[in-house]
Amino acid sequence: MGNIVGIDLGTTFSAIAKLDDTGRPGIVANSDGENITPSVVEFTSATTFLVGREAKKMIGISDDIAEEVKRYMGSSEKKYEFFGETHTPTSISALILKKLKEDTEATHGPIDSAVVTVPANFSNEAREATQEAAEMAGLKIDYIINEPTAAALAYAFQSGKDLNGTFLIYDLGGGTFDCTIAK
Repeated sequence: MGNIVGIDLGTTFSAIAKLDDTGRPGIVANSDGENITPSVVEFTSATTFLVGREAKKMIGISDDIAEEVKRYMGSSEKKYEFFGETHTPTSISALILKKLKEDTEATHGPIDSAVVTVPANFSNEAREATQEAAEMAGLKIDYIINEPTAAALAYAFQSGKDLNGTFLIYDLGGGTFDCTIAK
């Protein structure tokens, strides 16, 4: 089995996880040693930028900040202008995904493929934009799954039981609130 990861590209924070040597999933720490990376990008010039904690520190200080871009995924109308360059929610999401990818590869080697989670109510356009962002970041995406589905799978795995019955699954994200009933 190759080096496969799961990615939560979040509105406010993003995270990446992979299976350890025993087959258990675990969050991969970023280059700051943290389990989550702020989904914030600060452009410091037309060709340079910061992603994550350092970019988040500049909110309210710098005018060259892109945050909460996930809210606009799939929208052709939302554009960002920094240092004379135009950016889209997709291209900015690609920078966030690239940071997650590079941080993971620095400690775990090349990523072969990924599964990315999205809100259950994401439109087809938003899902396609997420796929495009991942490709721009150099990631091969095997699946895009709904966040509540990922939560249900994680619960089933952690409990070690076959799940029977009806379950109400909440996803209290930083920018979305999903609720799914699974039978």
